[in-house]
Amino acid sequence: MDELAKRLDPDNVAAALADPVLVNQLREDVAAAHRALTAARRQLDSQLQLAASIHQSLLPKPVRRPQIDIDFRYWPIDAVGGNYCQVRFPDSESCYVTMCDVSGHGIAPSLIATRVSSEVRHFILDGLRPLEIVRSLNEFIYEHFADMEIFLTFMAARIDLRNRTLTYSGAGHPAALHLRAPGILKAIVSQNIPIGVQADCLSDEPEDTRKLEAGDRLLFCTSVLHKSTDSDGKTLGERRFAQFAANALSTDTFFMADRILADVAEFRCGPPTDDMTLIIAELK
Repeated sequence: MDELAKRLDPDNVAAALADPVLVNQLREDVAAAHRALTAARRQLDSQLQLAASIHQSLLPKPVRRPQIDIDFRYWPIDAVGGNYCQVRFPDSESCYVTMCDVSGHGIAPSLIATRVSSEVRHFILDGLRPLEIVRSLNEFIYEHFADMEIFLTFMAARIDLRNRTLTYSGAGHPAALHLRAPGILKAIVSQNIPIGVQADCLSDEPEDTRKLEAGDRLLFCTSVLHKSTDSDGKTLGERRFAQFAANALSTDTFFMADRILADVAEFRCGPPTDDMTLIIAELK
């Protein structure tokens, strides 16, 4: 290649291009580089597909139980995303719903989301309260990733299926919704700052509990849905999104998410700008 560089000096270009041996060698080099690039691209695509499969395997499946129905939607804008959520029943009387949105999207946020999934699973199985999950997750992220300036929003909710109560603790995550026909709305607002910002993320009142009734629905989502903009640049906002949710209350639980997302898509100009995650739970 050094010899080629010399012969391709600007002062010798015309002569070089007239040299059939050099031209053939250049063609071979270009073809070899193209083959190497194609192989590297295929390897990267294969790794991305594997990462996407691993990430998808951690996400919940729809739930149909005598006490509760839960549906779920997740759309990453890349092959892998930074959203994570979990629905877990550590025993017959409780259900945990957790959700996070790691800053950014792509491979790195996906790896963080996968790590969050593993940590939160252990917290739930250990019987931690929502505020304890938030505190423990913040300690973990801050200890291991503070120097990388990685932060995430997070919501942990425990549904007591016997007593029909919701206990929740949020860390900078968008407000969830407590819905009751014909459309009574109550926001489930985060009490704490996002995970990973500082060593202690909890506020003075880091956790709340509220009563639920049969037929109530709970909606958890990521912020991109609220941040959708129309052709005039107007943001959807939490209030209008909540109205979309209220309008969909007459829809079956397992079609409600599609109805809401269709309304958001109709409002939005262009494709979504971030990963979208939505969980809907209905108490029987």
